[in-house]
Amino acid sequence: MKTKPSFTVNKLSLAIISVISAATLLAATPVYSQEPELTPVRDPGEVIPIEPIEVISVTGRLRSSASEATEERREQIAVADIMGSEQISRTGDGDAAAALRRVTGLTLKDGKFIYVRGLGERYSSTSLNGATVPSPDPTRNVVPLDMFPASIIESLSVQKSASANSPAAFGGGHVDIRTKSIPADFFFKASVGGRYNTNDSDDSYTYNGGGNDWTGQDDGTRSMPSNINDTIGQYGGISPIDIVSGSNGTVNYQAAQTINRDLALGLYRDMTIQNQSTDPAVRGDIAIGDRWDITDDIIFGALSAVSYKKQAENYTKREVELDGDSSQVQIENQKDTVGTDSIVQVSGMLNLGLEIGYNHKIETFTTYLQDTSDDVSLGIEETIDTLGEPNALQVYNIDYEERTLISNQIKGHHFIEDLNDAEFNWKYSDARSERYAPNEVSYTYNVVLDDNNELLSRNLNTQDAPKYVYSRLNDDSINYGWDLSYPINLDDAIVKLTTGYEYFERTRESYATRLGLDVNLSPTDTNGSILAGDFDDIFSDSNITNDTLDLELKDASTDTEDYIAAEKNDAVFVSMDIDFDDVWRVYAGVRYEDFRRVTLPIDPDGEISDEGGRYDLADYVIAEDGWFPSLSLTWKQTDTTQWRLGASKTIVRPDLREVSPVRFQDPVTGFDFFGNPELESSDILNLDLRWEYYSDNGNNFSVGAFYKDVDAPIEPIQRISEAGRQLKFYNAESGYIYGVETEFLQELEFLGSEGSIWEDFFVAGNLTVGDSEIEIEPNGEIDPTNNTRRMTGHSQWVANLQLSYDSSDSYHSATLVYNVFGERIAYGGRGGLDDVYEKPFHSLDFTYTFFPTTSTTVKLKAKNILGETTEYEQQSYQVYAKDPGTEYTLQFSYEY
Repeated sequence: MKTKPSFTVNKLSLAIISVISAATLLAATPVYSQEPELTPVRDPGEVIPIEPIEVISVTGRLRSSASEATEERREQIAVADIMGSEQISRTGDGDAAAALRRVTGLTLKDGKFIYVRGLGERYSSTSLNGATVPSPDPTRNVVPLDMFPASIIESLSVQKSASANSPAAFGGGHVDIRTKSIPADFFFKASVGGRYNTNDSDDSYTYNGGGNDWTGQDDGTRSMPSNINDTIGQYGGISPIDIVSGSNGTVNYQAAQTINRDLALGLYRDMTIQNQSTDPAVRGDIAIGDRWDITDDIIFGALSAVSYKKQAENYTKREVELDGDSSQVQIENQKDTVGTDSIVQVSGMLNLGLEIGYNHKIETFTTYLQDTSDDVSLGIEETIDTLGEPNALQVYNIDYEERTLISNQIKGHHFIEDLNDAEFNWKYSDARSERYAPNEVSYTYNVVLDDNNELLSRNLNTQDAPKYVYSRLNDDSINYGWDLSYPINLDDAIVKLTTGYEYFERTRESYATRLGLDVNLSPTDTNGSILAGDFDDIFSDSNITNDTLDLELKDASTDTEDYIAAEKNDAVFVSMDIDFDDVWRVYAGVRYEDFRRVTLPIDPDGEISDEGGRYDLADYVIAEDGWFPSLSLTWKQTDTTQWRLGASKTIVRPDLREVSPVRFQDPVTGFDFFGNPELESSDILNLDLRWEYYSDNGNNFSVGAFYKDVDAPIEPIQRISEAGRQLKFYNAESGYIYGVETEFLQELEFLGSEGSIWEDFFVAGNLTVGDSEIEIEPNGEIDPTNNTRRMTGHSQWVANLQLSYDSSDSYHSATLVYNVFGERIAYGGRGGLDDVYEKPFHSLDFTYTFFPTTSTTVKLKAKNILGETTEYEQQSYQVYAKDPGTEYTLQFSYEY
């Protein structure tokens, strides 16, 4: 049984940092870099950053923004896309994840994670206002994008090809979330709304103390009792045997049993799942900002925003496990679940800006995100032995977690007139994320059902003891850097030389404690009828105190669930950007990164685990460096068309959880995953070619092709020796991905005569088609059915279509949005069973906005109109399905 003293964590973290620092001294190498460029604008106080992105910004019918998008897009050096707040508002998407699926080549996974060009979220990276931030999700490297409400987002940038100023660690794309900036004038905006889902009814699931607090945060009742750690500290464990041996003979076995049962009394046991009416959903936003002229040369601005959402999401889910091979398939296990996920999301930000004259600007960004989920479910599970029989298992689960992210950032932008208007930029960011799951509970009943699946009898399953899991993950990061750009004006060209430096550091601590309520009582015993009661009645104070259950509180923790880790990355970069008479533009840059990481598994005694001697300490250390060149060429063929060509080298490094030899569970599918310290990084060669057309009235069209050669791609693969869906990460031999992307925006006024209603419509869309392939060799742990197959998570096609209407009198606006992706592999099959495919999800959403006055707005949105269900399929069997329902939201806004 392990204890979590803070001084132990600190010492281990410092030890890891020391190891990394030593590696730094051995591998120190000077390098150069480039940050996003700044173009001087001589309006008072304005310094406008020009990021390497392509712009798709929708304002009204895009008449005003089309020309801006055209000009900005022509000046970019990398292939990228951006969505502005106006386009997000138009489609009605409530968070960053939902909005990004509208971007060309992007698909949404589990409502939280973005796949770029068919590559899973592990091939993407995320930054907040240009700074890398840690993820509060222990199962993912990137931040869950559903944590960022649309109300605080100014724009979303997805950079798809590399440049020297960008981190080298991405394969599909780099997502930068930009929060709202300092306003030009005073403004105030407030909105309030509600939600209805077709799954809402009077059968929401909850428990006493669950899902009711408006803050969503635990009040301390769920946390692990302090006397458990006290007992460990005193006796070395919590079992009666540990207590007896740790007391040096002063405590006999009977007294030790009493001490053990007293520990069980401290657990929060009022956990009987019950039904209640579904509470109405509530959401609201408030934002206020202004700027002040301190002197003729100094301007100060401030912006603050708060967003709140509380709702209960009912769902139904099916999970099926297959066995056998393609010639003879049988259902090994089947589970049908109904549940309710009570969600509370709170976000806030405070951004400040100081402009000194024409040439200096300093900004600060403070962002707070909190996402609380209280997921309560009831499932009927049948095994191969009980399918078709009246016997089954009734499985109860309560999964409560709090995820938070706090980020503090400061940036500076400066023009140096005495140095030929050279540009100097700097940044510093300090961020902390946390996942706190203080009381995840599961317990099972043996039940007998009639022909209508109605309950005839039930008894607590004492063979599978009720489990309590207490876990916490803390992730802290620091990110800072600078760049200096120097322009040179030649007779027929403009040259900009840029160099810079960037540093990133992260430390992580991940702990979990598992406790089991071991009951040595059967239904046939004298007091056996107690086992037919509700959970809180069975484990009542009197039953525990009087030893009616013959109860023992056991430590159910495994040897490899906890780990601590730290990593450092030093980067320098240098680039040259040459513009030849506004016809040819050549960009060349190189980035050098020196990356070091240590990941140490911790055993229940708080010591570094050697995983049974399988791994050496050196296996837990990664120290690698490399050069990452990038090259792009732009030819402005005519005033309306241009060509882009890009080539670059990037890398995808294993995530912390992927190299930690510990078990963790995917929160969406429930599959168990295991890390692998022997994983290698994946080098990627990227090629891009793109043709773009822009008309004078804002219509545009583009088509492009891309190719990525991936060395040793990382794939989750089911292990031979494990029952059920238990997967581990392995390097495939090789892989590649290629495709064609096309997008367009077209006003529809050509369909009618002048003054017709068609002038109020426009259509936009994009389509990506492509393919991928990896080679996987079997070994002692894996026996993949298909040694050659598509990459996990890759869809052969992704399509978006948007039809929008803006009335000529400016009172009405409407948008119909369709999104669909082709089937993609969720994970590879083994032992002759085919791969598991996630089936296409046809998403159709509609948003209508009414502007009764210049200050008020009424917005109605319907989401998933077609009533689609998320489905996985294997060998023509549905092995996973979840119904999100159809959602309707209504929102009222006021803006001054």
